[in-house]
Amino acid sequence: MSDTPLENSAAATRVRRPAKRSHLDRGNWIIHLILIVACGLIVTPLVWMVITALKSHEDVFDKPLWWIPPHPLLKENIQHVLDRINFFRYFMNSVIVATSVTLLDLFFSTLCGYALAKYRFPGRDLVFGIIMATMMVPFIVILVPQYILVRNLGWLDSYAGLIIPAAISSFGIFLMRQAFSGTPDELIDAARMDGAGELRILFQIIVPMHVPALVSLAILRFLGEWDNLLWPLVITNGENMRTMSLGLALLQDDRYGTDIPMLMTAATMALAPIVLVYAFMQRYFIKSVAGSGLKQ
Repeated sequence: MSDTPLENSAAATRVRRPAKRSHLDRGNWIIHLILIVACGLIVTPLVWMVITALKSHEDVFDKPLWWIPPHPLLKENIQHVLDRINFFRYFMNSVIVATSVTLLDLFFSTLCGYALAKYRFPGRDLVFGIIMATMMVPFIVILVPQYILVRNLGWLDSYAGLIIPAAISSFGIFLMRQAFSGTPDELIDAARMDGAGELRILFQIIVPMHVPALVSLAILRFLGEWDNLLWPLVITNGENMRTMSLGLALLQDDRYGTDIPMLMTAATMALAPIVLVYAFMQRYFIKSVAGSGLKQ
């Protein structure tokens, strides 16, 4: 008995499926190859930095780029860094400034973001629009006015001058406002009916629901302040208030040439806190990015 047209169509479909799957597999391989190349381009400078920290100044120019010395000079290079700059003082200044700015920005951005997301008041959209507009203003535009203000307040060469001007960011307000906007109003109304105050609702109900967004903001703000060079360079004069990024810049000598292994050693030492912060918080950061892509 001959096959019916329906059976022939089903058989043809079964035959074509492997080809379609093979096409998808090739597409995945291409995507993975692109990602591997991109990761290699990102990691290569870091690997070179660590390898260079093991070499002497002569080895940097006489040996191949990826040559690793049989007797690494990391200990000697670290000692050179400690002899050249007040590394631990700069390191602690960066820890204090970056941590303080991060915590303050988390607090103020949470309050402002929640108010803009869940409270209705005249001019709310205008206020949010102004905040968004400030994100497009380059820092160099407000550098001089901010410096004059800090000088008039007597905050030059102080932690207050390094921390307070950066204590709140428009990006932080935007990020937290977007995160809180997805919280159902019914949940907040139910908490109010149970007698919970506004601060209790925010910090005991809303904030625990958005930990990934808070961690993402904390990572971005900490890294940004740790790498900040321009503002500490402008308002600090004495050695006691210099930050780590400014200390690395001081290791570059235009007159006699920069000791590259010493500079790479200092950069490797300065990189350690950043790696630790991201290592402990990466799962929250990834969860926040994935969650933002799933929101309707």
